Amino acid sequence: MIYQIFAKFLGELYVQNIKKEKLVLIKNEGKSMKTGGRYHQTKEGGSHHTDSPQWKNVPDIIGLCCINPAKTGGTSKFISAYTVHNLFLQKDSQLLEILYNKFYFDKRGEIKENEEPTIFEPIMQFKNNKLLFRYLRDYVDSGHKIQNKPLTEEQDRSLKLLDEILSEKSIVVSYDLKKFDMTFFNNHRVIHGRTSFEDFDEEEKKRLMIRSWIKFSS
Repeated sequence: MIYQIFAKFLGELYVQNIKKEKLVLIKNEGKSMKTGGRYHQTKEGGSHHTDSPQWKNVPDIIGLCCINPAKTGGTSKFISAYTVHNLFLQKDSQLLEILYNKFYFDKRGEIKENEEPTIFEPIMQFKNNKLLFRYLRDYVDSGHKIQNKPLTEEQDRSLKLLDEILSEKSIVVSYDLKKFDMTFFNNHRVIHGRTSFEDFDEEEKKRLMIRSWIKFSS
């Protein structure tokens, strides 16, 4: 309840799925992204991303509250989208331009009747002189597969360079969320992820986070 109060100070809680949940439990459900599972249902790591890139209107702020840390691993990772943009600009400005064009993002089955299974949006764009970033590589790959539109050679090269930059350890801020720690960050300009983790055997000790998605108050 305390976490929910803090979240509501920052804006309006977003419905996160077709179940209309505003607070979602983040835990390993034995699924894998390789077989269609969503990132928060797995114990996998290494995927630096923004939340809900497959939605037209992504949440503005992501909140996490740690109920139980993992036995090992599960370290949170944070990266500035502006840093990524500027490094990309230094390495290859032409490939950076590709990211301003639209890509298909897989909605991972979170669709209503007669709704398209993907959206078509740019990874990077500027609005009101502010950078907006959306990305989760697996969702792009599967989105293009669903639409039967393979990535072009330039798109593939651009995404490979993006993944290379995101893997640079020097630009990552790491933090191990401890029991009852809370974190809130801008989903448009802070890219996040985690390391893979191993759980305790006891159910009551397994890694558990509560996630909120928040939109700015108008």
